[in-house]
Amino acid sequence: MRMSASRSLAVAICIAAGLTAAGCGATSDKSDSGSTTGDAGVTAAKLGIPTSGEMVDTSKWKKDGPWTIGYADASQSNSWRVFAWQYMQYGASQLPNTKIIHTNANDSTSKQVSDIEDLMNRNVDCLIVGALTEKALSPVIAQASKRVPVVISEGKVSTPDYTTFASLNTVGMGKLQAEGVAKELGGKGNVVILQGVAGSGPVVQNLEGMKETLKKYPGIKVLTTQYTDWSRDKAKSQMENALQAFPKIDGVISDSGLQNSGAFEAVKAAGREKEVKAWSADTDQSFLRVIKDNDLKGIIVNRPTQVGENAAKLCGAILSGQPVPKTWATPNQVIPTAEVGKYIADPAIPGSGQWWDWWNLPKQWLPKQG
Repeated sequence: MRMSASRSLAVAICIAAGLTAAGCGATSDKSDSGSTTGDAGVTAAKLGIPTSGEMVDTSKWKKDGPWTIGYADASQSNSWRVFAWQYMQYGASQLPNTKIIHTNANDSTSKQVSDIEDLMNRNVDCLIVGALTEKALSPVIAQASKRVPVVISEGKVSTPDYTTFASLNTVGMGKLQAEGVAKELGGKGNVVILQGVAGSGPVVQNLEGMKETLKKYPGIKVLTTQYTDWSRDKAKSQMENALQAFPKIDGVISDSGLQNSGAFEAVKAAGREKEVKAWSADTDQSFLRVIKDNDLKGIIVNRPTQVGENAAKLCGAILSGQPVPKTWATPNQVIPTAEVGKYIADPAIPGSGQWWDWWNLPKQWLPKQG
C-alpha cells in the first residue's frame, strides 16, 4: 500500500518504537534486522502457511542458513508501511539465523528499481518486493527471479515471474466497505467515494470491488469519486468542495481512515455530521478514535499490516524447500463500528494513534512506551 501521509507520522512511530532512524527506514535507505536463531526444521505448517491450493515447488531454492532476506520497500513515509515493516521483522524473528536488509524507495519507482538491483548485488537469498507500481517494476523483478526466489508483498505486479504473492484482498475489502455503507443507508442515498492514489494497484482493485457491490444497490447514487493520495489535508479540502456542491450527502465510502479524518473535519465544520449517516474505513487508529468519540456508524475493514509477517515467513519456507502457495491472501477482518473500542490502542502510549492491526502483533514487537 502506498500512501502519502506525512512522513513525520512515520518518524513518530519509529521514535516511539525505540528504533534508530536507519532501522525504521525513515531517513536511511538501508538497514539490517538483527540475526535470530531457532529450530532449523522450518516447515510451512509450523509457520501457518497454507499447504493446499495452487502450490509452488521450491526445492530448487533450498539452501542451508544463515539466510539473508532483501526487502525492497516502496517507502516508510506513512504509518501503514512502518507497521508492516515491524511485522516483517517479527516474521523474520521466527526463522533460524535470518537477517533482513531493508531498502526504502521513498515513493520513487526509479529508486525502487535501483534498490532491487542493489539487493541482488548484495547476494540476498530471498527478495521481498513491496511494489510501488504494478507495471514499472516488472522487468527488474523478472531479472531478479532468475537468481533468487521473489516474494511479492501487498501490491500486485503485472509480471508472472515471481515465486509467490503475499497479498491483500483489496477487491474484497472494497466490496465489504461498499456493502456496509449501503446496508447502513437501507439501500438508498447519496454517497461520496474517497480513494487513495489514482492508478495505484490497491486503489484500482478496491474501487473495482466497491463498484461491483454498488451495482446491487440502484438506490445508492455516487455523487463523486475523489482521489486523496491518502492525505488528511487533501481529503478535507475535497470534502469541503463536495459539501458545497451537493446539498445532501448520506454516506462516505472510503478505502482508508487516513483520508476520513480530514473528511470528517470538513463535515463537522459544516455542521452536517448528523446528515452523513454512514462511513467506511480501515483500521487507521486516528480515525477509529474519531468513530468512537463521535459515535459514527458504518463499517471498518482491517487493512492488515500482518502481510509483512507473512512475506518473511514465505521466504523461510522457500529457503527450506517447502512448497508454498502461489498466492497467500491475508484475510479481511470486519470490525463493526459498535465494537471499535476493543481495537483502539491506549492513547497514553506515544505513537499509538498511528498503529494499525496491533492486536495481532506480540507485545514485545509493539512500539515501546516512553
